[in-house]
Amino acid sequence: MSNDLMQHFERYLTDKNGAVSVKGYMSDARKFLAWTKDERGVELTIPLLQTEPHLLNKAVIEAFIKNLHAEKYAISTIARHAASMRVFGNFLAARGITPINPAEKVKIEKLPLPDPRGLTDEERAKLEYVFRTPWERTTNKTKRKRKLDLAPKLIVRDRAIMLTLMYAGPRVSELVNIDVHDVTLKDRSGWILIRNGKGGQPRKVDIPKQVREALADWLDVRRTFPARDDALFIELKRSFSRLTQRTIQNMLVDASKRCGVNVTPHTLRHTYAYMLMHSGVHPKTAAALMGHSLEMALRYGSSKDEDKRNAAESLDNKSIF
Repeated sequence: MSNDLMQHFERYLTDKNGAVSVKGYMSDARKFLAWTKDERGVELTIPLLQTEPHLLNKAVIEAFIKNLHAEKYAISTIARHAASMRVFGNFLAARGITPINPAEKVKIEKLPLPDPRGLTDEERAKLEYVFRTPWERTTNKTKRKRKLDLAPKLIVRDRAIMLTLMYAGPRVSELVNIDVHDVTLKDRSGWILIRNGKGGQPRKVDIPKQVREALADWLDVRRTFPARDDALFIELKRSFSRLTQRTIQNMLVDASKRCGVNVTPHTLRHTYAYMLMHSGVHPKTAAALMGHSLEMALRYGSSKDEDKRNAAESLDNKSIF
């Protein structure tokens, strides 16, 4: 857009949301503005909306949603766009660009909640077994020797990553931002501080024994490398920089091929939630540990540190090996 409406919207979002949410809201809003320009012949700008706010109303937004239906978008995608329009409307009203939120009364289709689904015990066994022995990560001959030399250390790092995702439940975006000083390990307890969770909210996640042991092993290995910063998980190559989400995703794709189980970071987070709930953990405690959205957190209420510690301990004996 040639006007600054989206710039103002992005600043508004950044104050209230994490990077992933901001990206999604911005993408949906851009699609809506492009549609109004193409279909209605109107380029919505701040000056235009301030002088003619009637140009953006409930009917216009509902026509946009109807168009998404006509283009055969998935119901989940349409519901997300409708929710984004609510947020966009809140921004317009909050900044005084329009007198009211034009999307306030737009209906958002409620989607049926999927059944909780995590890896089964057998699938977890297959996955964890893969991380008990090193494997070659590349076919590039110029890098093969170095990779083979690093394989024993890579498996220690990647096992710590896998177990942290599956038995502590951080989002992969949260995992890569954990620093060494965010991890506290003791003989009978331990926790990770997620400094910038969804919506910018910090949270403390107590971790079970198998995660504590895997992280302790990795920290011993990590100290042998000249890391560039305080990142907990680093690349084991010349830069020794903070590990990226893509590297973790690729590592799990490789592990999936080896164990025959389709595994992603989100699959492991689902598994964590599934195990908590089936271990008898109260939903409000599970929500606090996982850092759900504000709406979910308000629905479940708060949780005491002791409850979260007990929840982590309930996973102590869940590891397959």
